[in-house]
Amino acid sequence: MSWILDFGFDLDFGLELGLGLVNIDFFCYVVLITGGTTNNNDGLMSAEIFNPVTMESCSLPELPQNRYYHSQNEGLVCGGAHPDAKTNCVKWNPASGNWTMSHTLKYDRYHHVSWATASGVYLIGGYNSPKTSEKVKLDGSVEEGFSLKYATR
Repeated sequence: MSWILDFGFDLDFGLELGLGLVNIDFFCYVVLITGGTTNNNDGLMSAEIFNPVTMESCSLPELPQNRYYHSQNEGLVCGGAHPDAKTNCVKWNPASGNWTMSHTLKYDRYHHVSWATASGVYLIGGYNSPKTSEKVKLDGSVEEGFSLKYATR
């Protein structure tokens, strides 16, 4: 699973002509890649950031559990087919450089879709929960979402 991240920072430098400091906003779009599966359907715990401009990547600390058939919205990774991952989410914390458990889900979630909103992320459908949804909120809570008329897998 991958997601494009927008990292922005300010770059301050002095000009030789005595014009003082110039502030430039610089943005670099990178892709966060998490989990996956091997030919044996073993889950992967890997995570990396890929820069498509330089074609370089760097490894991040491993995910706490194997993740495959999961969803990812920016640094939030939810569900997956591995038994240890089906009912939780982890979040990447760039300040600490670690993955932390962020949410406990109400339903198994794998082969599902996600929908990011301003107040949280909806996890919708999936293999074991085809007619349910739940909202993973920014404050760490999870609430019941909406029911689906048709099964989604």
